[in-house]
Amino acid sequence: MKNKAEIISVILLLILLIGCSTSGTKSPETLAKEYTAKAQQYEEQGDLVEALKQYKLVLTVDPANQLAQQKRAMLEPQLQKLAEEHYKNGIRFYNKGEYGPARKEFLTALRYNPEHANAKAKLTATSKDLGQVKRYIVHTVQADETISTLAERYYGDYRKFHFIAEYNELEDATQVRVGQDIKIPVIEGVPIIADPATIQTDPGETTEPLPGEIITVKRFIIHTVQPEETLSKLAKMYYGDLSKFDVIAKFNDILVGTSVRVGQELKIPEVEGLPFLVEGEVEETKTVALPKDQPLTEAGAEKPKEAEISEKPITIEDQTANYRELGIELYQNEEYSDAIIELNKVLSVNPADQTALNYMALAYFEKGRRSFDNKAYSQAEKEFEASLKYNRNCPDCRDYINIIEKKSRANLRDEAIALYKEKKFKEAIVKFEAVVKNDPKDSGALEYLEKSHFQQGLILFGKEDYLAARDEFKTALEYNKKCGQCEKNIQKSEDTYKEVHYDIGLAYFGDQKLAEAIQEWESVSALDPNYKDVNKNLTKAKTLYERLESIKRSKTQENTQ
Repeated sequence: MKNKAEIISVILLLILLIGCSTSGTKSPETLAKEYTAKAQQYEEQGDLVEALKQYKLVLTVDPANQLAQQKRAMLEPQLQKLAEEHYKNGIRFYNKGEYGPARKEFLTALRYNPEHANAKAKLTATSKDLGQVKRYIVHTVQADETISTLAERYYGDYRKFHFIAEYNELEDATQVRVGQDIKIPVIEGVPIIADPATIQTDPGETTEPLPGEIITVKRFIIHTVQPEETLSKLAKMYYGDLSKFDVIAKFNDILVGTSVRVGQELKIPEVEGLPFLVEGEVEETKTVALPKDQPLTEAGAEKPKEAEISEKPITIEDQTANYRELGIELYQNEEYSDAIIELNKVLSVNPADQTALNYMALAYFEKGRRSFDNKAYSQAEKEFEASLKYNRNCPDCRDYINIIEKKSRANLRDEAIALYKEKKFKEAIVKFEAVVKNDPKDSGALEYLEKSHFQQGLILFGKEDYLAARDEFKTALEYNKKCGQCEKNIQKSEDTYKEVHYDIGLAYFGDQKLAEAIQEWESVSALDPNYKDVNKNLTKAKTLYERLESIKRSKTQENTQ
């Protein structure tokens, strides 16, 4: 799927070109040649971003153009690699506290890849960027304006829309309304197209960027894994919350979702802010203070060295490695959906890539945990099942699925009981049947099914739908063979049906409505052929009906002669 930025870029360029044309409409062949020439010119100048834009324009007028297709296939991964290199350089500066150079690197990364999510995220945390910007222009949104068009207008680049969105703290950058006042930030190093007289200054105080939240590990105990124990069960044992198993996993450098073995010794850390349900002595260790977005490790553990930027020609293996690295980084930044996208690219090339498979399992697992915490249990179950697809040995996934299924059954049961109490018996039956499907031995649900069908039978009887009522009483009897009231009402429903329809038949017969009388008596006879003299009446009615029809046919023939 093409990203929004690319599509908007192409559309804007097309509009510009069409609007500037004075020589009439050009043929697709002519346009393709012009775009190709410009693309090659940009390529010679080393501007791969603009070159790619022009090749994409070629493909809009000539989708089968082989040169443009080849160039796009070559340039897109090159630009992604360049974006990633500059992003990594930005991270190095950022980790040193050199926010100015870091910001430049992140901006460069976004030039090469406007959708680089990590670069966007880090850009907001680098500096003076938006937290300390105090000069702005107030713009009132007009019809058909978006954040992207405002970025194009004021910065000359729609890709800088995120500056406006973040500065205005817009939760959804696509949702702006006509008449809304939007502040356009004046950012150092970013050219702005505006009358200086329109620029306002905010006198408020500036703030320095704050470091990440700190997790402190004070002490730990040694636990030897016993049969049937899992990380989630240990988290329940020591923290009173099975969802905290990732704390144990990270402290012991275990991939979350993998199994532990009987006899394995695990260090169970006491973490600040979590209850620690421990009896007896606790071993002292050095206090560990780590940024929250970093994995928990023991004191003294070294961070892995950053990989050196390679200048080798780009290969499929290089691209795959980039996707893998980016996927892992996105996972570590808790951007699990984006991580899955990148890791899927790896698996499309090499379905057996074990690292990608492991992190796919982890990403789906964490998405499941997040959905679970948000009480989106159905979604969580799908994500845990997806995690199991990539790592069948995930007992924590199964634990969560079991919990969800229990919650689902409990919720379904509660909903069914609520419907029963509201006398919505038909709807309650559907819910109780689902409960029993999951647990055929649920005696409470079975009892409610009997009661619901019985009550629904009474409702239908009151509506004079006697056979439908009878069927409900029969179903109730299937759930409780000792239901004497069910048997009585079955008989009552049938007797009432026969009596009512027999009498209706008599009324129709008396009014000489023979067809209607026959229909009523046939329904009675089908239920009980020995009921009163229904068959005798049927014979009489059918005989008279045939005579009358014969007379009508004779008269019709006479009239036509």
